[in-house]
Amino acid sequence: MHPSSFAGLSRLLGVVVPVLAYGCSHEPTAPARVGPPSALQIVSGNSQTAPPAEILPSPLTVQVLDAAGRGVANVTVDWRVTSGGGTLLAPAFPTVSDSTGVTDSTGLVLVLWRLGSQLDAPQTAVATCCGGMTAPFTAQAQLSLAQRIHLFGDFQTDTVGHTLAQPIVVQLLQADGKPAVGIVVTWATHSPGGQLSPTSARTESTGRASTNWTLGTLAGEETTWVNIGFPDASVIEGPVIATALAGSPVRLAITPTSTTMAVIILSRTTVQAPAFDRYGNPVGYPASISSADTTVARVVERDAVGLNHIGEAHFQARRHGTTWVIAQIAALRDSTPLTVLAFSAVSQGASEICGVSLAGDVYCWDYNPFDGPSSIPPIAKALGLGPPSAEWHTCALTTGGQAYCWGRNLDGEVGDGSPNYATDSNTSDPVAVGGGHLFSTIRAGHRHTCAVTTSGDAYCWGANSGGQLGRDTLTSTCTYAALNPCSNWPIPVAGGLIFTQVSAGWEHSCGVTTGGSAYCWGLNDSGQLGNDSTSTICGALEAPEPPRLPHPCSRVPRLVEGGLTFTSVHAGGHFTCGLAVTGDAYCWGYGLDGNLGDGTHVSSIVPVKVAGGLAFTDVQAGYMNACGLTTSGQLYCWGAFFGATPVLPIPYPPGLQFSALGVGGGALRGCAVTTANDLYCF
Repeated sequence: MHPSSFAGLSRLLGVVVPVLAYGCSHEPTAPARVGPPSALQIVSGNSQTAPPAEILPSPLTVQVLDAAGRGVANVTVDWRVTSGGGTLLAPAFPTVSDSTGVTDSTGLVLVLWRLGSQLDAPQTAVATCCGGMTAPFTAQAQLSLAQRIHLFGDFQTDTVGHTLAQPIVVQLLQADGKPAVGIVVTWATHSPGGQLSPTSARTESTGRASTNWTLGTLAGEETTWVNIGFPDASVIEGPVIATALAGSPVRLAITPTSTTMAVIILSRTTVQAPAFDRYGNPVGYPASISSADTTVARVVERDAVGLNHIGEAHFQARRHGTTWVIAQIAALRDSTPLTVLAFSAVSQGASEICGVSLAGDVYCWDYNPFDGPSSIPPIAKALGLGPPSAEWHTCALTTGGQAYCWGRNLDGEVGDGSPNYATDSNTSDPVAVGGGHLFSTIRAGHRHTCAVTTSGDAYCWGANSGGQLGRDTLTSTCTYAALNPCSNWPIPVAGGLIFTQVSAGWEHSCGVTTGGSAYCWGLNDSGQLGNDSTSTICGALEAPEPPRLPHPCSRVPRLVEGGLTFTSVHAGGHFTCGLAVTGDAYCWGYGLDGNLGDGTHVSSIVPVKVAGGLAFTDVQAGYMNACGLTTSGQLYCWGAFFGATPVLPIPYPPGLQFSALGVGGGALRGCAVTTANDLYCF
């Protein structure tokens, strides 16, 4: 630390800035004749002290007198410094060097004296006039307290736990510039300031006292304090600063410590590998990160992040399996397993995707198409749930047929019949659906759910603003009961039909009976029920969403026209698709975005055949798009996909064979499982 670090000490010592004062002359009551100069006398300014190179507090003042003791005006007085090397200054503003002066009307004349650097003896100056009369002045230069303290070894940098290369040295001087011997100097560290040796010492013959500073173990700025007990002043204290750098890396730690990867092929997961020294400080050595098996996952981007340049790598899943993430710096090494899961089934909704692994565990996650899911822990393993159905909420069946749901529950779509529904807007853990029914299939829609019991009866629960529950509910039991009829308990679909499968869409539902007939119920604003005979008008409000105009609907199942026999139907946004027993796909309802797959942008109130002559094993409708699996395992899609609106089925992605499909929800996407059990989302 430079001596200027102690500049603030001068403020504590009350250094006085000189103020010039001029004498006052008293005019005599009557003019008197003044004689020639006969004396030159000192008025003020003799025997002062000040720091070297500073102006004395009071000016040097002399008076020229005649024999009667009267002041003589207009007498030239010469000034000069005779020892010490100082400078005499005329009292002008700004002060200027001038070795002469002229007395005023009272015979007074003055100058300012900036002392020289001489400390070992008094400095002298003399005023001369009138043929040899002189007035000698003396002054003593003394060091200020700030000038008497010198600190060496401040602002060093070294490694944590090391002793600084240069000792911390304080040199103290007396006011006359000679070494101040025997002054007590102490040092104390502030945590985490390390250790000092010694912690106290007396200044020796050169006025110096020193200590050795061993830095602490925490990297960063460290501070110690030096305390000086001058006998002629209060204790003086000041900081000494050093910077501790992290040591050499001795450990790597991959984070997260283990990774189950994004489960979706071609998605990403991020791994970091910070290095640490022996005290646990992060070390700025970015590690090299790699994959042991690049056929399972490979590094697609590397980076060094943060102030410590932590090594970071982005891994992309390529196929299911397990590889090792390896991080290395020279001989240091760490590794952790990274697993890309294999799946047998998948479902996709507006807010999440769910899948069943080959091990039988159910995984659900929020999906970002660029970075993969936000989390993928198995959420339903303990319940032994089968393939789930996802939307804004998710439902699944146990092997015994018991239904469980979780997620958004504003309209009772979880179906647990909870009496605290008014505050139960979201359920994070699976809860049992009320009623004690055993189901064979279940499907989650936008804000409602439908399922088929083991005896073939269809039940629905949740929102009923468009009649999508298949019955006109007389009472409401849900959060927005005043505006949106609903049921938070399974209620039977009207009509007494026996179903093999049901599907819940945006605001309508559909099912296939044991005879292969397709029935739909709910909102029919675009012909999605496949029947134009509806005359009922359903709700003008759809809380908590914005108001909309009333639309045609049916609160009871309506037969889909066309005389087709189906194996399954899938209710989408404002359209529906079904798989006929012939393997042909048919769609009906809203078609302006190519949703029907017939090569047009036209809606239809009756089923139209999907073009292309393809034979399907599964067809599913999303909000504005649809996809189907062919008998050869090819995936074809049509409708709105990320701004594109293909009106004919197009293959996606080419070169792969699929065994399971998941399309649905408000997002323009879908997922499928290959015959090799790899999960792709698009």
